[in-house]
Amino acid sequence: MFLPNFSIRRPVAATMIIAALVVFGLIGISRLGVALYPDVDFPMVTVTTVWENAMPEEIDNQITDKLEDAIAGVSGIKHITSQSMQGKSTITVEFELGKDVDVAAQEVRDKVSAKLYDLPDDIETPVINKLDINAQPIIWLAVTGQQAIENLTKLADEQLRPMLQRIMGVGEVRVGGARAKEVHLLLNRQKLAAYGVGVDEVSRAVKSQHVELPGGKIESKDDEFLIRIMGEFASPEAFNDLIVTWRDGHPVRLRELGRAVSAREETSAVARFTTKDGAEKTVGLGISPRSGANQVEIAQNVRAMLPQIRAMVPEGVKIHIASDSTKFIEDSIAEVREQLFLGGVIAALVIFVFLQNTRTTIISALAIPTSIIATYACMYWLGFTMNNMTMLALVTAVGLVIDDAIVMVENIFRHRAELGKGPFQAAYEGSHEISFAVVATTLALSGVFLPVAFMGGMVGKFFYEFAVTLAFAVVASTLVALTVVPMLSARFLTVSESRSRLFGVFNDMMNWLSRTYRPMLAWGLRHRLSMVALGVVALLVGGFLFSLLGKEFVTEDDQSRFMVRLETPLSYSTSKTDELLRRLEKELIVLPAVDHFFSVAGWNGANKAIAIVELVGKKERPLTQAQVQGQVRKLTEELPDVRASVSPIGIFGGMARNEEIQFVIQGPDIAELDRFSRQIMDRLENTPGYVGITRDLEIGKPEVRVLIDRERAADLGVSVSDIATAVASLLGGVKIADYKEGGKRYDVRVRLTERQRLLPQDVQRIYVRAADGKLHDISGFITLQTGVGPSVINRLDRSRSATVYANLNGKLLGDALPEVRAIGQEILPEGYNSKFAGRAESFDETVGYIAFAFMLAILLTYMVLAAQFESFVQPFSIMVGLPLSFIGAFGLLLLLGNTFNLFSMIGLVLLVGLATKNGVLLIDYANQMRQAGMGVHEALIEAGATRMRPILMTAVSTIGGVIPVALGLGEGAESRQPMAVAIAGGMLSSTVLTLLVVPVIYSYMDQMVNWPPLKRFQARIMAKRRGQQAPVGGDQPAA
Repeated sequence: MFLPNFSIRRPVAATMIIAALVVFGLIGISRLGVALYPDVDFPMVTVTTVWENAMPEEIDNQITDKLEDAIAGVSGIKHITSQSMQGKSTITVEFELGKDVDVAAQEVRDKVSAKLYDLPDDIETPVINKLDINAQPIIWLAVTGQQAIENLTKLADEQLRPMLQRIMGVGEVRVGGARAKEVHLLLNRQKLAAYGVGVDEVSRAVKSQHVELPGGKIESKDDEFLIRIMGEFASPEAFNDLIVTWRDGHPVRLRELGRAVSAREETSAVARFTTKDGAEKTVGLGISPRSGANQVEIAQNVRAMLPQIRAMVPEGVKIHIASDSTKFIEDSIAEVREQLFLGGVIAALVIFVFLQNTRTTIISALAIPTSIIATYACMYWLGFTMNNMTMLALVTAVGLVIDDAIVMVENIFRHRAELGKGPFQAAYEGSHEISFAVVATTLALSGVFLPVAFMGGMVGKFFYEFAVTLAFAVVASTLVALTVVPMLSARFLTVSESRSRLFGVFNDMMNWLSRTYRPMLAWGLRHRLSMVALGVVALLVGGFLFSLLGKEFVTEDDQSRFMVRLETPLSYSTSKTDELLRRLEKELIVLPAVDHFFSVAGWNGANKAIAIVELVGKKERPLTQAQVQGQVRKLTEELPDVRASVSPIGIFGGMARNEEIQFVIQGPDIAELDRFSRQIMDRLENTPGYVGITRDLEIGKPEVRVLIDRERAADLGVSVSDIATAVASLLGGVKIADYKEGGKRYDVRVRLTERQRLLPQDVQRIYVRAADGKLHDISGFITLQTGVGPSVINRLDRSRSATVYANLNGKLLGDALPEVRAIGQEILPEGYNSKFAGRAESFDETVGYIAFAFMLAILLTYMVLAAQFESFVQPFSIMVGLPLSFIGAFGLLLLLGNTFNLFSMIGLVLLVGLATKNGVLLIDYANQMRQAGMGVHEALIEAGATRMRPILMTAVSTIGGVIPVALGLGEGAESRQPMAVAIAGGMLSSTVLTLLVVPVIYSYMDQMVNWPPLKRFQARIMAKRRGQQAPVGGDQPAA
């Protein structure tokens, strides 16, 4: 083969080629970004429309429904979800992966613009944004102190945020828990009545006098001047001098009707940061990275800036690190690097133990750092980051990249030690003899990685970097095996080293294996049906073991943090919800495993609360994260009138729900959805294994409905719109203008003073102007009616929906899904349907994607082997090792308590290529022996005896390479472990059974191909094509 011959003849040139790859790899290492997971671009667009003070039903009917109808015409949509809540409609459009998000956003914008004519006149212009789920904050700082929350907000927003934004790689700094600055024009109802001034006059006065307009320009012969009308008030207090109207020839200024004040956005939410030292109110600063930035480096720079920040803040203000996801990234990547090193050491020790020659070990082991470092160049060139997936690929590659070098150096060593050839002759002939098998196994493995790299859905995007990284590492190792190994073996390989007594036991074992295997294989070839029966039994046992395995999406990593959600009855105020949250906080902070937490009462509703709990390090506590979550779940069960959910935080961070079960029911009637979702919750509560059961549909929010006597209002010349505007302005607070300060613009709102808008009866004390120009108390033509309604209306794919959430305790996702689906089918009538969302939906999708990847990997492997061996039949013999690997994979997963999940499935796909390597080595040498004149059985026995050692070496090195991961130690090990276990178990059973079963299948295939009737039939066909009779030959290798 060209490459081995070239490298032996031109060692300097070969060395420089490999050195160049290493240099580029070292450059790549220094420039790679660091992240927890690959940067996956999910095309999502949000449409947010504000209609102040409108109720959820009005928002849903007049905004959300109409916009969804318009947006549905955009191509490539996967899901449309929406929420209609008081004052706001939020629509999220999720597109199929691969859709250009910029194009998608523009298409949505066009559809929304075309629908504006059909929306209410007084809404704010819909805002269309591209949603980047990768831009979630990686680190949160908590700003605490005894100062007013307004002062903390000002400090965070105006001083700390600009400092943090200057850090290299920071994309955005958001202020959480902040209350936006506003100017409030607080009016007194009695004074308005005394002066006969309506709220409409106040609004008109502000809009006409608080303006800044262009006044054109003045142009002379030499100069040009722009004219600006500077009519805006310079400060909030200046609004008090605003002339609202005139009465009896005297101006009525705003200060005579109320007062203008600088204020903050009204919100009832209460945020706290709690440590072992106590709890304080807080404002958060969330730092998000730019795409592709080194997240760990950003967090390190933030930590380095903290002393400077703490030195500049006022006395009594403290800055804490509330949450830092990069700590887990650092620990996880460090753990993988350690596993990478240990795997390499184990693989090198395998070579040394088998060959017991220092130089062969060094020559082979060079393939590990060389291939791994060269792979970093590919990662950098393709824009990958150093993340859990790419690092897992490198750990998996450790046992693979050395395989080709092992096979090459072992064969060269055999030519020297056993056949007595000189160094250059052994290098030439040994490398030439094995090069075909090396290339064949590399191509077969690459054929496996291709389907993994191009799987559909989110899983495919995540594993793309994994598969490409692994493929390049294997290709690089093949290049090393075909160049460096022959070149070094020709010059440095010796066989004169004496064998140490330390290896006596191992050598005795290997000698016993050699003496035992040859007659055992001979017996198997004489009793082929027995060997086939052994393979069938192995398959059946594998199937049985698979049925015992638990099924789930992924095993959750212990990230030392989780989320607690509380929901109280809809009638509860934020204050009452906060009482229950404080009660939980007192119990929570005393748990030894809890370090600190950030909590908010009034999160997305007065009756909701949330807490992000940070634990001490994994190595500093005896309990796992799941066990601590169980403790917290028991604490929440003691709270009265509370539904609670305790869940790990999702892989993208943020506050998104991450319950294992998210069961969506859809239908036209929201009252029926309420009833059905309650029935499903009741069933789940009475079914073992389901905890933290909640839902997103709540009907029971107290409402005060204003019923208008239209005739009496018409008699006075008062329209429904006049009444609605007055009520919304004075009670709800309506934005009527902007105010500019420090280069930023803030809302100006008009409303009654707080004391005059506390009770439902305050609605009846509002005045409106009638046709006669006088103000009239609206109590004369309205009545109040109390009732209940939904706090939020959800839609999925343009249909009203309700989602039931639940976590699992002692039950796996694969067992829960059919149970929940059956409950839904039993309860829901015709016209209502159900589907899973979140992790449950991903589980269903993933099974399909990986099944497709598995079948495609088998097909591509067959095609590669058929092309390499120029045979349609021999690949079947080689690939027998694949199903034989299942018994080991499933057995070891079961033995170590792992589940059949996303990562173990990927392990099985990789086994398609790994399990065929042994067969390639065996069958390739058998073909060489047959071409040298041996019979079928003699060639198979000789091939088995000769190739047993390299087969065992490659198998043990592959297993050894993944052992550090399979042990499941360190940060992030929980999700990685199942893949390594599946590979180790699969390689173990595949190796043992391949040595016995593959030769038997090969002999059957050869017998079939050389079956006399078939040969005569083939001869007749060929003769007709050639126009002459073709001779029928004797036995030949299977074709």
